[in-house]
Amino acid sequence: MKFDIDKLEKVISYYKKDIKNISLDEIYKLKAIKCFQDNWDINAENFYDMLSKSLSKSKRLLASRNFFPKNMILYFASKEPETVREMFVNLFNETISLSRRIDSFRDSSDILLKQYADEKMNAHYQNLNAISTYLFFRFPEKYCVYKEGKFKSFADKIGYDSSQKRGSFEILQAYYDMCEEIFTVVKDDHELVKIAMDRFRNMNFNDNGLHLLTEEIVYIGSRASYDSIFEIVAENNEVYIQQNTDKYTKEDFLKEVYVDEKDYDFLVRILNRKKNIILQGAPGVGKTFLSRRLAYSILGAKKDDKVKFVQFHQNYSYEDFVMGYKPCENGFELKYGVFYNFCKEAEKNPKEKYFFIIDEINRGNISKIFGELMMLIENSYRGMEIELAYGGEMFSVPQNIYIIGIMNTADRSIAMIDYALRRRFSFFDVKPAFENDRFLNYIESLGNKKISNLVEQIKLLNKDIKDDFSLGEGFCIGHSYFFNGDFTDRYVYEIVEFDIIPLLKEYWFDDYDKLEKWEKSLIAVVE
Repeated sequence: MKFDIDKLEKVISYYKKDIKNISLDEIYKLKAIKCFQDNWDINAENFYDMLSKSLSKSKRLLASRNFFPKNMILYFASKEPETVREMFVNLFNETISLSRRIDSFRDSSDILLKQYADEKMNAHYQNLNAISTYLFFRFPEKYCVYKEGKFKSFADKIGYDSSQKRGSFEILQAYYDMCEEIFTVVKDDHELVKIAMDRFRNMNFNDNGLHLLTEEIVYIGSRASYDSIFEIVAENNEVYIQQNTDKYTKEDFLKEVYVDEKDYDFLVRILNRKKNIILQGAPGVGKTFLSRRLAYSILGAKKDDKVKFVQFHQNYSYEDFVMGYKPCENGFELKYGVFYNFCKEAEKNPKEKYFFIIDEINRGNISKIFGELMMLIENSYRGMEIELAYGGEMFSVPQNIYIIGIMNTADRSIAMIDYALRRRFSFFDVKPAFENDRFLNYIESLGNKKISNLVEQIKLLNKDIKDDFSLGEGFCIGHSYFFNGDFTDRYVYEIVEFDIIPLLKEYWFDDYDKLEKWEKSLIAVVE
């Protein structure tokens, strides 16, 4: 194996843990494959019409903001259907080497662009991502969808080499080689085989859908945070931070977290008074990191048995959180949820503080998850008993439980937090640390002029974001991009190309001039 098998197994465990949600999120790929294969006919009399129907369910796989391969290939097919037909004949000819097929497809696209481009067309978008998607639709038992950022993120997590030249056939081949090695692990995992057979039984895949499962594992693994995969050990819906008991003080917190002493004292004071706090801010400002360190500093040590970490999602329920009936061998039995169990543990040690951390708190249906506990978590009602919905049991939330919620303010797809819960929490804005003296000293210590210049540009960028009426401070770029890297010039360039610019494309999808301005400004300081 060319990667760390233990790390891959942890990614796979993370994938299995949330398979129900992943299945729903990824179903569009299955629909896209089925649509393509149901309509594909290379000998169709009307090639343009056939191609249009075949790609009609491709959605964001072949179209996103500032990336339009589907529209361009259909445009070319409307102009020269026989040329485009021949392009796909060659691309899908498995007797020809893959490198030759890809070069031929791109070369033909270059020629068509020169011949038919108007003043608004500056690219044909038939890059490695688009071509790998066509191959994925045609041969899902062999190919996975390639994206450079996805490849590099996943490769980094499992220790796989992804240093090949950007846009080259070599980097695509390295990606396919990695996927094949992962596939060999997937096909030997009986649980994954069963998942594939259950999900894809109607698709008649020669490999029972295991390559598609491999594609999902790589995609999900690339998007998940490093912490969520490697620093958290999951058990059902409960997540325990790994055990250690190192001493941890306020001074340790202020060394590690780019929050000043005044804000730290406020956080401690408000937690002691209110019992419940939500850390809110843009992605990449270190909210999760801060939440754990805050708990440790109040405890005086990294007492992981006193800290519980969960992540809410759309399917998280009262039954997971408090209690509910779950299937068993003899029908159904009442099982206690993660928060119920944590409260009972805290009751045994009333003089000890316990911290319950909820990541992505606004992703869940708050009323559904908390139920009658919405009242009991309020400080003034701590210790008061109320009858629970299941079993008629009397229950209270102890005084020594402290709840820390984490909320991403830049995700437009998430509803605002429930107002009933809002008044029971205090809110603290976690801001980017680009003005923090300790952070700036850290950047200077890296000794890389491009990083220093990039930080200065991001300060200006954040001002522009903050002043933008449709965005605001909650969408600013965070400082976490500047940690855990080798900080070579190449690494700094990749921060901009694969992390920051894609985020700006989401922010300013309807303001191309502003997007173009910042793309050029950011690239200029790292090239």
